[in-house]
Amino acid sequence: MKGFGSILCIQLAGDGTRSGADAADQLVRALQLWIPATSLGGVESLIERRRRHTAEPLSVPDNLVRMSVGIENVEDLWADLEQAFKSLDR
Repeated sequence: MKGFGSILCIQLAGDGTRSGADAADQLVRALQLWIPATSLGGVESLIERRRRHTAEPLSVPDNLVRMSVGIENVEDLWADLEQAFKSLDR
């Protein structure tokens, strides 16, 4: 085994035409390799918008995205993230 997976969180800002929560939703929809899931830490790359679950406390920001990096090719994951972030500019 070489290296390890990571879990990271990001918060997306709104831009005047869309809220941060809408940007987070669009980012998740635009990803092709990252799988939307509520359980993080598997071997595949997973992404979650925690506040989409109504049981979450209001203290969880609605623009928060959690990501778990899996064992896919790192260049493929970076390329997927790049195209998803670029989709936010459209």
